[in-house]
This record gives sequence, structure tokens and C-alpha cells, in this order.
Amino acid sequence: MASANPVRRLQEEAVCPICLEFFTEPVSIECGHNFCHVCLIKHCETCELESPGHPFLCPVCKGKFKKDNFRPNRQLANMVENILELRTARGEEREGPFCQHHQEQLKLFCEEDGKAICVVCRESQEHRKHRVVPMEEAAQTYKTKVQEALTQLRKEMEAAKRLEAKEAKKIKEWQEKVQVQRQIIVSEFEKIRQFLTEEEKLLLEKLASEEKDLVQRVKANLADLSEQSSALGKLIAELEEKCWKSSVELLQDLRQPLSSAETIKLREPEATPTEVKNRYKFPEHCLDMKKMLQRFKTDVTLDPETAHVCLELSKDHRSVRLGEPQRTVPSHTKRFDTYRCVLGAAGLRAGRHYWEVEVEVGDKAYWTVGVARGSLRRKGWFSMEQEEGIWAVRLIRGQYHAHTCPETRLSPSRSPQLLGIFLDCDGGSITFYEAEGMEPIFSFATGAPFPEPLYPFFWLMCTGTSLRVQPTV
Repeated sequence: MASANPVRRLQEEAVCPICLEFFTEPVSIECGHNFCHVCLIKHCETCELESPGHPFLCPVCKGKFKKDNFRPNRQLANMVENILELRTARGEEREGPFCQHHQEQLKLFCEEDGKAICVVCRESQEHRKHRVVPMEEAAQTYKTKVQEALTQLRKEMEAAKRLEAKEAKKIKEWQEKVQVQRQIIVSEFEKIRQFLTEEEKLLLEKLASEEKDLVQRVKANLADLSEQSSALGKLIAELEEKCWKSSVELLQDLRQPLSSAETIKLREPEATPTEVKNRYKFPEHCLDMKKMLQRFKTDVTLDPETAHVCLELSKDHRSVRLGEPQRTVPSHTKRFDTYRCVLGAAGLRAGRHYWEVEVEVGDKAYWTVGVARGSLRRKGWFSMEQEEGIWAVRLIRGQYHAHTCPETRLSPSRSPQLLGIFLDCDGGSITFYEAEGMEPIFSFATGAPFPEPLYPFFWLMCTGTSLRVQPTV
């Protein structure tokens, strides 16, 4: 048995995975698997009928291959010829396996018992009433059934792999959404902590100023009272000394001390508060993000010198609309010549800034809003990503994305018609809000101050689209 195993394995290597027969004109594909040339052609024709437009997949490993890239496998063809010659030499082709009971060649197949029998077995009591067919006919029938089973199993495997890929995609998309929310939560609570720290500092400074003013006033009162006490003490001492003197000495020079004693009157100290004016009261605006951000409201207008020739700016430089090219617009080194973009007029170098932009919604609204470095290229094509100096979100075909690499799909609970942008230059972060409900949409965090001024950035991608920056008042 051990000596037959290598031969058996060699024969199995010479069998086509599709027809389960010895290879005829074997060919190889890109993944390295081999098939009969005719079998592979039929497989490709079946794939074209069932999945038109899709790539051809290897029946064994599902790897992609090209129909016009079959490679004849001469070495495998020679091996098949040698195996067939070896079988002929050993009498296998001519004689085949024998019945253990009758020493006759096994040429028949009993379908009821599912085993090979000889002609003598067929006439026996055991098989006489059974359905018996020629061995080759049975083999061909069962090969067809095996092929059908393999085809169905392969389809099930393909369906399983598609479902597996779909579930894996769900996990990836869900993790991306969780990461966006995690980043927003960290950013929002950092803002609240920062605002509370600043509010604490402001309240303590007011309290310290009140304390200093009150102490100075009370000290002035004390100094005045001390001066009055000293004068009274001197007068009392002088009059007491007079009392111990003789009548003559008592009456001498008495008019002045008595006059002073009669006219002197204690001056009351200046009234000072008895309660602290700046009593602590929790700043409710620190729990209202809208009110907190309003403290950093920045007046933003558009720079006409940077606007692409197809952009129409309003007279107050707050609105922009994508229309037809403006031939009267002069060429300028600062002007965008490829993308329909425009920048804000003033660069934001330090501190914190907040502004709001009226945006369009719907499937026909194509826009990008955010901030960009002042050194951003104005000529030719460039990537709309952080590496190029752009931090922005966009709406295209009704779907919101953040300009990250790869891009991040966003799912706000409602489509923002008023987009809020909060820029912390020193903290290195930009956060976008649905400004009516103050729902955070996305937050960029660089972890370090921005090295150069940033400008409000606007990109319109569909004719008729318009944006408007809200005034500060």
C-alpha cells in the first residue's frame, strides 16, 4: 500500500479540477492552477453568462485571471502521457480492477448497493433484482453529479465570501464612525475644560480686584482713625496735666485746650461693603456651546483677489456663487485658476475664532468649506487634503465627507443649513458644527499650533451653488 501512494498522488495531480479526468491540453493561469484547455474555455463562457462584466475567477482559489493569458503546460501534458503509458504497460487500461470473489473484471455498477461488480455478481441472488449499469456510464453520471455539486458549492463559497466582505466592511465603517465620535467627544470636552479654566481665572481676578480695592479703602480709614486717636490722646494728656496744677497755673493758657476740646469731633470712617460683590454663580454659558463660541465670533469676508474667474462675489464680499467666467476679472498671482475656490480676506494667526456659513443642501449642492494655509497653491491641480494645507468638510451627491486621507464619511443627524467653524490656532484644532443645534460634525486635531496663518476656505463645484458667510452682528 505504501509503495502505491506515490503513484496514486501522481495520478491525482494529473486530474483536471473541472472535469475530474486526466488533463487534455493542460494550460496554466496566473494563480498557478492547471485545467484542460476546453474546460477552462467553458468555465469562462459560463462566467460571462452568469456575471457579465466581472473578472474571471479561478475555480479552485477564486484568484482573478485573464481569458487571453492561458499558458500551455507542456511538462504536465508529458506527465499525463507517461501516466497513461504506465497504466497501459501494467494492464490497468486493458484489464482494470478485478472482483475479489470471482476474479472477473469489474465492469458494472450496482446503483442500489453503490459499488462496482462483475458480470458474475450481476447474476447472483444479491444483485439480480438491482439496477445495474456499465461502469463507465455510472462514472460519467456521477462525475456530472459531482460537477453539479462542485458548481453549487463554489457558488455558495462565493456568496459566503461576499457576505464575509460585506460584514468586514460594516465593521470598518462602524469603527470609522466610532472614531469620529470619539474625536468629537475629546475635542468638545477639551473646549469645555478650557472655557471653565478661563472662566475660573476671570472670576478669581475679579474677586482679587474687589478684595484689593476694599482693603485699600479700609486701610485708609484705619490711617485716618489712627491720626484722630493720636490728636485726641495729646489733648487728653494736656488737659489731665492741667488738672494737677495750682489754680494759677490751671487758668493760664487754658482757653486754647478747652476750645479744642469743645470743637473737636470724630470723623466717621468711609462706609465700605459688608458683603462680597463678586459672589460665585455658575456660568451657565459654559454649558451652552453656542454662547461659548459666540465669545470668539470673528468677522469673515471673502478676498476677491483669490476668487476663481467663475465665482461671483456679492458687494459686501460675504456671498459667493458659481456661475459663468467673469472676463473683466484681472489675472492675479493670488487667484485660483483651476479649482473654483476663494479664500477669506484676513488670515487667522493666533487665538480662537468662530464663524458661520449658510450652505445649500440636497443632491445638487456641491461644496467644500473649511480653512487653508496662506501658502496653499493657487495654480493647477492639487490634493484637497491636510498635507496640502486644507482642513475642510464637503457635501457632494447628498453625502458629507471630511477631507482626510482616506476620506471620512460623515453622518450628521440632520443636514446643516448653517455650518459653524471653530478654529483654535494655538491648540491646533478645527471643529465643524451644525450651527442651529450645535451638533459637532467633525473635528481635526493636529496636536500643535498651526505654523502659519489660516484663511477661511470655500470651494464650489456645481454651477448655481452659493454660500454666504454670516455677519458677526
